[in-house]
Amino acid sequence: MAKFVPRQRKHKVLAREKAKENAVTPLDADTNAEQIDPEERRLMREKKERMKKELQGDVKVSGKKAKRLDKYIENKLRKDENREILAKLSQSKIDTNLFTSSKTIGQGKETKRQAISRVMRERKAGVEVDEDGDEILFERPRQQDSSNEALGFKPASESTQILDVPRPDNFTPRAADQEPLPEELQPSVNLTRKAFGVTVTRTPEIQEARLKLPVVGEEQRIMEAIHNHDIIVVCGSTGSGKTTQVPQFLYEAGYGSPDSPTSGMIGVTQPRRVAAVSMSKRVAEEMGDHSERVAYQIRFEGTTSAKTAIKFMTDGVLLREIAQDFSLKKYSAIIIDEAHERSVNTDILIGMLSRINNVRQEDQNGSSPLKPLKIIIMSATLRVEDMTQNSQLFATPPPVVEVEGRQHPVTIHFARRTRPDYVDELYNKISRGHKKLPPGGFLVFLTGQNEIVQLSKRLEAAFGGLTSASGPKVQISASEAPMEVEDIEFGDVDDFDAGEIDDEISDGEGDEDEDEEFKIEEEGETGPLKMQVLPLYSLLPTREQMRVFKEPPEGTRQVILATNVAETSLTIPGTRYVFDCGRSKERQYDEVSGVQTYAIGWVSKASANQRSGRAGRTGPGHCYRLYSSAVYERDLPQFSEPELLRMPIDGVVLQLKSMNLSNVVNFPFPTPPDRASLRKAERLLHYLSAISTEGQVTRIGSTMSIFPLSPRFARILLVGHQHDCLQYTIALVAALSAAEVFIPENQAIPSLEATEDHALRTNAVVAAEDRQATIRRAFNGVQRNFCSLDDKSDAIKLLQVVGEYAHEPTEAWCESHFVRYKVLKEIQQLRQQIVELLRTNVPSFQNLRFQDRLDRPTDRQVAYLKQMVAAGFIDQVAIRADKSPTPPENARKPRRAIDVPYLPLVPLGVGADVEKFVYLHPSSPLAHMSPQELPEYVVYAYLQRATQGVDPTKTPKTRMHALTDVTGGQLAGLAKGTPLLTYGKPVKEVRATATEREVWVVPYLRAEGVGGSGWPLPMKKVIEKREVGKGWVVQ
Repeated sequence: MAKFVPRQRKHKVLAREKAKENAVTPLDADTNAEQIDPEERRLMREKKERMKKELQGDVKVSGKKAKRLDKYIENKLRKDENREILAKLSQSKIDTNLFTSSKTIGQGKETKRQAISRVMRERKAGVEVDEDGDEILFERPRQQDSSNEALGFKPASESTQILDVPRPDNFTPRAADQEPLPEELQPSVNLTRKAFGVTVTRTPEIQEARLKLPVVGEEQRIMEAIHNHDIIVVCGSTGSGKTTQVPQFLYEAGYGSPDSPTSGMIGVTQPRRVAAVSMSKRVAEEMGDHSERVAYQIRFEGTTSAKTAIKFMTDGVLLREIAQDFSLKKYSAIIIDEAHERSVNTDILIGMLSRINNVRQEDQNGSSPLKPLKIIIMSATLRVEDMTQNSQLFATPPPVVEVEGRQHPVTIHFARRTRPDYVDELYNKISRGHKKLPPGGFLVFLTGQNEIVQLSKRLEAAFGGLTSASGPKVQISASEAPMEVEDIEFGDVDDFDAGEIDDEISDGEGDEDEDEEFKIEEEGETGPLKMQVLPLYSLLPTREQMRVFKEPPEGTRQVILATNVAETSLTIPGTRYVFDCGRSKERQYDEVSGVQTYAIGWVSKASANQRSGRAGRTGPGHCYRLYSSAVYERDLPQFSEPELLRMPIDGVVLQLKSMNLSNVVNFPFPTPPDRASLRKAERLLHYLSAISTEGQVTRIGSTMSIFPLSPRFARILLVGHQHDCLQYTIALVAALSAAEVFIPENQAIPSLEATEDHALRTNAVVAAEDRQATIRRAFNGVQRNFCSLDDKSDAIKLLQVVGEYAHEPTEAWCESHFVRYKVLKEIQQLRQQIVELLRTNVPSFQNLRFQDRLDRPTDRQVAYLKQMVAAGFIDQVAIRADKSPTPPENARKPRRAIDVPYLPLVPLGVGADVEKFVYLHPSSPLAHMSPQELPEYVVYAYLQRATQGVDPTKTPKTRMHALTDVTGGQLAGLAKGTPLLTYGKPVKEVRATATEREVWVVPYLRAEGVGGSGWPLPMKKVIEKREVGKGWVVQ
């Protein structure tokens, strides 16, 4: 069979022949080459070689730098090519205004809308008339001839009369079509209100600044919502102006004016004292001729007067006023600001106000009618479901008014890798950014004071404080080269791979990733030459805190190292860049064991957004996050847990009980605490005799609730008048309730820079070592002197510090004695407040006066003071493990006091020994004793456990803080009458009758709900009486 041959197509054959005839070989082409490059590619290659020779010259570079240079040249040529293309396109650009859509090609006649649209486009392009010369947009009115007039006809009567048609009886006019009002404008109260207004004269500068705030544009909507509802929620991001403007809206609407129907004051609560003071001053400045109507009230000072109409205060101050006047008769409106922080006082205040609003509504028909209280809850986030969807809190969900925030654009830069050592990574980021970023302040978020001090020392050592950023030359690797400016232009959240895993990136790939993240922009602006490093944390003296608001010297970049206190309520001028480590240190509380842990964990997404917003308060900014977008989505919770769920609530329960709320479970918490926490709090209050067995508040509990102290300290205060110890007791509880008084050793004594063993010891190193040794000797000497009153009690040590400070209350004395001046000053103010409360609320102390300087207490008074401290912590007692009824087996004898194990009365757990035992903290006076000299029993204020270290096999120890030694006999006397103390069978009978006997018994100390007989205490002689159905009962 013949082979099939496809037929040749004639037109294809002719085309091939014609192509061969027209083919021309270039003269300069290499006919032996496998591939001939186009002319454009050859020119591009030559240009690239020429640029490389100009930039590199004859210098020999490494392979890595050569790659970086090639990449730079490619980017440069690509940008030049793009500019040329855009320039060519701009030359052939035509106006497309007169183009019409191809969809209308088959349409017969254009619609009226299409015609108007076409006419407008033509007029914009300069075409004013049509083909006939008439105007396009406006038609000339046509003259209409009347046909009747043309025919000469005249009607017999006019037909313009209105027909009188009778209206049916069942006629109802149709309602006009109208869109429904938004929820916040729908009225829920009586709308018959008297119109009232107050005119405020402001300067043009202030008025212009107010008009730029977004909340001012929403004034009518906010005020209508307030008039129509008793409770509303205003959500506005940071910078919207709600804190300063909403109180002024209310004042101008008549709230707080004596002649208006709502004459009560406007109360504005803030979670922090500094915010209450600063906001009141700002609002007073904006109020112009009504500035005297604005005042503030914080814990230790205030400016209120009879003229006050707007009162800024902390939420704790308002809670104290509620305890005295539950209806808040002096107020017509209450604004709760920063409700998104969910502090304990804020949550309790919201629950209280919901009940106060109901009371005010019920009193409208009484003999002395009260106007309903307007409650405005303001939040910077939209997490309001706990309030709007909580039927127990608000029977009718309050409307939510959202306000746009005045936020400048902020570019977010995520890290490609999340490094565990974020302090070191922050140092590298700040160093590179300071050298390459344009001018602007840095705001750096860290977790605590130790990290701030550590990073501050490194930055000052590298840049020398206010020294040139170019400074001494330091050898750095290519990956550490400063390249942040390019990231400003192109770095965005979407530029990073959200699913990238850190462990999958090798070292070489990591360097390339940093090259991509920090590209150099050739036209980038040079950064400042000098650096000013400033710390910002809560324990910093106020004078040092206010330095962050001052303008830095010219040509200097301000770098502020702050904790989360800078997240909200602060606008630091000049801040353009934020560096966020993404972590914070929060107190975590174990409800069962009572152990506190200050753990470093991820912040919430809401907090991260608040931090990034700091860069956009005064202008466009950038936020550099030291964690990847994958970590942001996976590990960061949406919102932080409310503080009420992270701390003991015995003080909250006592406040509620003192307001005759017998069943605390029914209180409308925005986020209700656990039932176990409420039971534990009531059990403690029963130990302290604050509530009865039935759960009702006692006379002692009512008095305890008056003081701004925890129930334990209030109980100590009420027993402190014995043996002429009242003034010492007041100073003692004020010191125990304050923050850290002592500066830790690691902060007081400067650390030395790490040097290699074979390095030469220079004169500077020797001087630093001598200075460190001198400071350490002074530190140890001061600590020994503070223990001269008693060497076994942290509480008495605090008392001695307060007493010595009272004789010389200067900042210089505090610095030389390694204590905090700010904390001691607050202790002094708290002492005055406690004395005033005792004088006005306890009849037996009417003649009490504040004693500024305290005399040295006698040994007998010191012994009584230690027993008073034990009375407040009777359930927080620990026994030395080797003295317990069941000592640990095969335990090695500890060599140091801080390694001696103690067993708490309430067991911590059933795990390993290190998890069951508690230990002395190293800064206690007891820590300097030998293990054999340690007391058998100690009471403590709280337990604290360090966070888990790098080694997962090592469990951190639980330490006891604020220790005081106590004897077994004292424990038996202090625990008498509480469920903690039980008695064994009589050991020896002294005398007896039919109904009464005096016997020797062994008391046992045992926690409720714990098995076993407890700890046997020294034998004691008691009197027992026979009761029907109960037998012999100890009296």
